[in-house]
Amino acid sequence: MHPMTRRYAHRAALVVLTGVLAACEIPSEAPILQQTWIVPGDSVAVTVAQILPTNVLLTSGGTAFAVTIPSPSNFSATLGTLCGQPACQSGATVSAPVPAFTSGSGVLTTTVTLPAGVTSATVSGGTLNLSILNNLGFDPLRPNGAVAPFGSFAVTLTSGATTSTTTFVGSSRTMTNAATTAFAVPLPLGVYTGSIAVSVAFTVPAGGSALLSAANSLSISASVGGLTLTQATVVVASDPVNTAPSAFDLEGADFADQVESGGLLLDIVNPFTASATMNVVIAAPAQLGSGAVSITKALVIPATPTSTATIDLTKADLQSLLGKSNVTMAVNGTATGTGAGNTVTVTPTQQMTLRTRVRLVLNVGA
Repeated sequence: MHPMTRRYAHRAALVVLTGVLAACEIPSEAPILQQTWIVPGDSVAVTVAQILPTNVLLTSGGTAFAVTIPSPSNFSATLGTLCGQPACQSGATVSAPVPAFTSGSGVLTTTVTLPAGVTSATVSGGTLNLSILNNLGFDPLRPNGAVAPFGSFAVTLTSGATTSTTTFVGSSRTMTNAATTAFAVPLPLGVYTGSIAVSVAFTVPAGGSALLSAANSLSISASVGGLTLTQATVVVASDPVNTAPSAFDLEGADFADQVESGGLLLDIVNPFTASATMNVVIAAPAQLGSGAVSITKALVIPATPTSTATIDLTKADLQSLLGKSNVTMAVNGTATGTGAGNTVTVTPTQQMTLRTRVRLVLNVGA
């Protein structure tokens, strides 16, 4: 090849190489990558106290329910009803010996109802207090004074399959005429269904003379004290649930400039047969040159022992929280039982727990 021809060919090759280099842009910045981080969070608890009726409370030790039945049950009967003997049937007051009689189980009866909203319960303690005003004209436990034979009366309590009978005898107790006497009957332990049937039956031996009339009476006031339960089935129908704010430490997660998206991951343990429609409220006080923050997100909790949920947070939400101190999370809303009649069976130590984690998608790189 002619030397001049070789020189032109070399120059053309340089021009082509320069054009190729010019067509390839070398990046002036490092590429931006994304990483997903999971930051452990704190837990929020909904205790059993949140879904109890107002008249059912936890005991101070938290091992039982304390139940109040505020209204006493009053019932009475006349001597003419209690005693079928002729001496007890006089329309006028007469002086006559007290005849022997048995009042029968169906004459003096009443029902003590468990608090509204409690359909059944496992009773662990309590007392039925009877206040008896005796206007029969004689002491039915001691119709012969302090001398035998003595009378007695039996108190039978029944609720569902749970029953007991307590007997008071004149050898150790009195029931003075024209006076009120108190008797304490221990409640039987067991499962109660809604109410307690109370039946009082007297067995009176023949006694000395007394002023008798069919209109003479016996009046009883029955009240329950110290009632404690180890389990209860209660009605929960759109009942309010509100938890105190729980600390949610995000001060160490100082990624506000890098965060792109994310949210809350919730692991839910729900021992109650109840569903809940809730709001999750995440809040932070004013700091770092920005105002106070309050973010509310909806959450539905199913009536299953365990479940998971994801609450999405926007980039702006996350930037308003990350790196902040004194961030808190609370839940509020309503709960509804899924048992018959919107019931939930509960024990004193149960609580619904929402364990949280924060999911962060971060931009990494310059």
